[in-house]
Amino acid sequence: MTAPRLQRAAAHRIVCAVAAAELHRLRDTDSRPTAPGDWLDSTPIDDAGLGLDSMEQLGALGALAEAFDLDDSVLSDDPPRTVGAWVDWIFHAHAAGDGRMTVVTSGSTGHPRPCVHAVADLLDEAAFFAGRFAGRRRVVALVPAHHLYGIVWTCLLPDALGVPVVVRTIGTPLGLAAGDLVVAVPDQWQALRRLIRRFPEDIVGVSSGGSLDDDVVTGLLAAGLSRLADIYGASETGGIALRDAPTTATAPAYDLLPRWQLLPDGEGDWRLADRARRSFDLPDHIERIGERTLRPIGRRDGAVQVAGHNVWPERIARVLRSVDGVADAAVRLHVNGRLKAFVVPTEHQDTALLAARIDQLVTPLLTDPERPKSLRFGPALPRNAMGKLEDWA
Repeated sequence: MTAPRLQRAAAHRIVCAVAAAELHRLRDTDSRPTAPGDWLDSTPIDDAGLGLDSMEQLGALGALAEAFDLDDSVLSDDPPRTVGAWVDWIFHAHAAGDGRMTVVTSGSTGHPRPCVHAVADLLDEAAFFAGRFAGRRRVVALVPAHHLYGIVWTCLLPDALGVPVVVRTIGTPLGLAAGDLVVAVPDQWQALRRLIRRFPEDIVGVSSGGSLDDDVVTGLLAAGLSRLADIYGASETGGIALRDAPTTATAPAYDLLPRWQLLPDGEGDWRLADRARRSFDLPDHIERIGERTLRPIGRRDGAVQVAGHNVWPERIARVLRSVDGVADAAVRLHVNGRLKAFVVPTEHQDTALLAARIDQLVTPLLTDPERPKSLRFGPALPRNAMGKLEDWA
């Protein structure tokens, strides 16, 4: 039996997403000549097409080399001049079927960290999910294709199912039709619960990239969504386990994907192992329920997820404490999915002026998901009788 290979349509979509993300980074803007989903093989990458200058072309080439584990030895004598030439480069290098891909996630300090995956493992994951979502007619992508979730679900899975992928943006008509599989993150599902009065028949959804509130799921199902699957995973591992939401238990439990098994790691702790017995850290402390079921019970690294991004409240609190006029600060995840901060001012501070100073000074230092959207001021951080930090309204 021939092992699955990366298909050109999937490679094209990933290539365009990686290049578009690099262009966004270089220009520090979302302005692009066209959306990456509209880039044809024949589209020139210079001023006649995408409008990349010489430095931007080098940046895109470097980003693609990092993403697809390539080097200059597989380049042709002529530098790539079209989007199709980029894709040809990837295809030539991955012809043997033993290629690797790298995605980037933030580490505990917020600095980008590469996570390398064998393409064969990602294709195997997509093939498994194709079996679980057979009968879908389209994949509707609300997530970018250069993150691991988007790579598997909006690039590799459509090929495994033999269906087209369409890109949509919340805030514009989604044009859903019977048989669609909608790929989104929890914040997007929360928005769709409020935006869509009634789903067409036979719409299935999938969510990953953060905790999915079962109350949100209940509302979506009441509006006619047929099914919503919740994937537990990480950039370092890919998909780990899944569940059909909502869960009747107090905390959701997930069934392991076939690739994984749990191995004991000291007293009461666990690690992941794949079929080759390679061992991986779990992103959370877990409770094991039965042979192949787990329940996450808290992040190992103190991170929380905002809009699908890992953010570290303690790192953000340190940034707040660096502001003149701030004596202490604490940061937590608000019930609305954004961050909130409790700030203890130094003496004789006007809190309105201090709030403006905080906004001015921390905005350049934090990404959008990292910026606290709610500030509360008080003479001391809220603590219980044992001295532990308490939540605040």
